[in-house]
Amino acid sequence: MNKLSIQLVLLNLLFFSNQSISEPPVHLYKQYLIGTPRAYLQKSHPLEDCSDKYEKGTMCMKNHSLAGEKAEIAFRFLNDKLVSIVLIMTLTDVSKIKKIFYVLKTQFDLVLIEDGYNKLDIIQINASTFNKHEFTKIIADFENEAYQKQNIKYTFISKDEFITQSRKSRNFSDIFKNAPMRMRAAIYSIGRKDEQVIGTISFIVPGVTQSYLDQNPIVEDF
Repeated sequence: MNKLSIQLVLLNLLFFSNQSISEPPVHLYKQYLIGTPRAYLQKSHPLEDCSDKYEKGTMCMKNHSLAGEKAEIAFRFLNDKLVSIVLIMTLTDVSKIKKIFYVLKTQFDLVLIEDGYNKLDIIQINASTFNKHEFTKIIADFENEAYQKQNIKYTFISKDEFITQSRKSRNFSDIFKNAPMRMRAAIYSIGRKDEQVIGTISFIVPGVTQSYLDQNPIVEDF
């Protein structure tokens, strides 16, 4: 093999290795991308430090809206790069709680329901329950009891990953344990605080690691 051929082989190897490292940006929520620098968000939005309310380093933006409900956005960072977003909103009745649930269902599929103590693993139940009516009744009974306590948490994963992940996973923990890099999840919790019903939605990408953030930088002028 001559010198030119060796150089071409090396260039091809470099090209394909870079392709495997570099991934298309992952949309965490709306226009917000995983790995967005904190400095860019601070420059683009009126953010306030809300470490006292949430975890240290969290930045918040008020007056956001989801499905007509007023919400606050909390941005969470890892080494000054965006890794999760939390929406916090006051929900005055059950109809509003369910409205947000159905909004999430347009982009995500349900995989787990919790009421603080008990868990309903949708993947596991779906695999062992062949009667659709029975499956629906199990979920409805669990939800109704949890709503009465005003303590319920839903975990969803993105629709484009749900079919693949639910076919190869026996239960919910398998899905999160083996989460592919691009899989998005949304965790919707309802509880009481200061005599109000508060809805909290956390948007996360379970498979994202520090090495992913390092290898896939988001430039500030996107």
